[in-house]
Amino acid sequence: MMRLIVNGEPYVYTHTCREGEAKGDIMSKETQRQFLIDTLYESFCRCGSNVKLLGDEHKDNNEFATSSLKQQPDIIYKMEGDNCDTWLYVMLSKDEKSLIDMKYIGKSVEKRGILPVMIVGDLWCLETNGQKNICGSVFAAKYETISLLRETNKELPALLTQKQLIEKIALSWQQLDASIIEPYLDKDFHYTADAVFYEMSSRHEYMSYIKAKYDRLRDGSNPIGIRIGRLENTNDFALLLHQGAYNQTLLVTISTREGRIISMRMSEYEV
Repeated sequence: MMRLIVNGEPYVYTHTCREGEAKGDIMSKETQRQFLIDTLYESFCRCGSNVKLLGDEHKDNNEFATSSLKQQPDIIYKMEGDNCDTWLYVMLSKDEKSLIDMKYIGKSVEKRGILPVMIVGDLWCLETNGQKNICGSVFAAKYETISLLRETNKELPALLTQKQLIEKIALSWQQLDASIIEPYLDKDFHYTADAVFYEMSSRHEYMSYIKAKYDRLRDGSNPIGIRIGRLENTNDFALLLHQGAYNQTLLVTISTREGRIISMRMSEYEV
């Protein structure tokens, strides 16, 4: 789940009424969706991300054929160090996936190597305590990322415990070899980090990121110290990574299901 936090508090967005809207009016679904696009773009910009907002001026672009289904993404995001574009489709609910032209997306993945992601946004109107969304008010917002890639899970090499999966991650970092953990990542694997606003939503996306990360570490300029420990008051294990170049320690925690890693979080850790 993505949520912009500033100075320890959720960031607050202000809705500006457009033509035909008046302060206090109940937001239409299209107004809510457009506001979610605007707030998401604003969040990326505040984090210094490489993003492009695609508005109405692109609708007649020949790149996106006329179709009753949605082809044009709302935002194009490019992660630092990544060569491919992430196409973001902002929707109000998971059910609206049926409004997206999945056949077109499949062809775009094959021909252009794009990463398609649906963003399901949720607004909370502070003025009404979340009871209804009204124009001209102030809001908090959160966003869920859902991969639109057509991936499947292959048979696991072995059914590992949570501790054994942490040990696989540690070995992957020690050897700078992403292939060690790839077979254990769920196809809809999610990765998030304190230092990055965007939450990855697929194994494919994370593998592209971690391979590039390992490549940058091979020159030895940022030696990584690795320790495994048990999380306090739990039976779960976690990984501590110490970045020598920055004198910074990071905590890596995971969620698992039936031997697969379904999510991972990297957080700053004070020793």
